[in-house]
Amino acid sequence: MKNAKLNWVRLPLASVENCRDLGGYSTEFGEQTQWHSFLRSSDMSRLTQEDNDFLKQYGLKTVIDLRGADEIKTHKNPLEESDFCQYHNIPFITMEVSDITLSTQSMMMGDFYVNLLEQKSDAVKKIFDVIGQTEEGCVLFHCAAGKDRTGVLAMLLLALAGVERKDIVSNYEVTFTNLESMHDLVGSYENIPEEYMYSNRDYILRAYEYILENYQSVEQYLLAKDVDQDTIDRIRKRFVGLGDTVAS
Repeated sequence: MKNAKLNWVRLPLASVENCRDLGGYSTEFGEQTQWHSFLRSSDMSRLTQEDNDFLKQYGLKTVIDLRGADEIKTHKNPLEESDFCQYHNIPFITMEVSDITLSTQSMMMGDFYVNLLEQKSDAVKKIFDVIGQTEEGCVLFHCAAGKDRTGVLAMLLLALAGVERKDIVSNYEVTFTNLESMHDLVGSYENIPEEYMYSNRDYILRAYEYILENYQSVEQYLLAKDVDQDTIDRIRKRFVGLGDTVAS
């Protein structure tokens, strides 16, 4: 079994293409984002026992599933029934995924991300409240491809930690590279715009710059979404070891 005590950029999981650690990024505070703190991932429904054991040894304690009920019904996450981590389903979307392509065909991907940020539900607050209250250990969050909903949440966490813009963008861009099973599917779905398959930098920059233009910082955005200051400070401390410094 591979050494789970090491720091892995992309975790060596045979059953998951795009599971990555958000550790190792420099921050504006002169610190580094902590390894074994946050993992972003794609679909985990085919998780093998060996990969399950690896995640346990890696320190996984909390799973946040960002998918809707329709997705979970067909692709259940085995970690929901795990005895070593807590599972939370917080849909980071306002409709069934099967309906998305019908309502977003004329929408650019970046605008779709802005819609995620401004959805009327309290999903953002719920997600950050769970992260702020969870026990020590690694928090894994995922959707289906680990690109869109997962990418937006990763952007929020990295920006809150004071990670540079170009590193936030590069963390997003590598997603399509990792999703090798999707490469042959580009252009094969008549009801899915081809751009929705990629992770181009402009997509995540649209969401990132929207926050700066409308809220000045991710911290102010979270406060506007009713995430309290104590929760924000706890999450930052968890990620970079700083509790009282305000991120820009």
